[in-house]
Amino acid sequence: MAKIVLINGSMNPESVTKRVLNLFAKLLQKQGHETELICVAETNFPLFSFTVPQTDKMIEISEKIKQADAFIVGSPEYHGGYTGALKNLLDYQDGSGFKHKPIALLAVSGGLKAGILTLMSLRQVFRTLHANVIPEEIAISSEHELDENGQLNEACRKRVQSVIAGLQRELNVLSLRNRVEMERR
Repeated sequence: MAKIVLINGSMNPESVTKRVLNLFAKLLQKQGHETELICVAETNFPLFSFTVPQTDKMIEISEKIKQADAFIVGSPEYHGGYTGALKNLLDYQDGSGFKHKPIALLAVSGGLKAGILTLMSLRQVFRTLHANVIPEEIAISSEHELDENGQLNEACRKRVQSVIAGLQRELNVLSLRNRVEMERR
């Protein structure tokens, strides 16, 4: 099965985004996929600059990204966009790790209709990196879609399943494309 890297763009130790990404990871693992979570809060990347030398941690994260078959990238919405910490991590990547790979997007916010601008911004960045951003995406309202125990309600869980199905579809297409290319050689 596939190796799927989940990237949490939140700096909050009590991150709802991280909680949702962990739910994605559990569901993907049940399907036989290998998952790994990268949390920007744990990377300690310095502010992006072309003159900053790459640390071992930075190289390790870049290698994890390059070795992934697919991604789920999540961020809380801050002032209509994704976090600066996530952008910083992405700025340190050369882009090759995302090229032609399926990516599902997740945004978490407090408002009922928020998260859309974050998803649009993330979609734009990953398309620029030549990634295959899948049509299925999910914006979650932490105020309206979490129950009293902080768990996603049933309707939201169904949307999570829809995103996983879309990611699996794109992984199947990628696998078929790779087999066809191998047979041509």
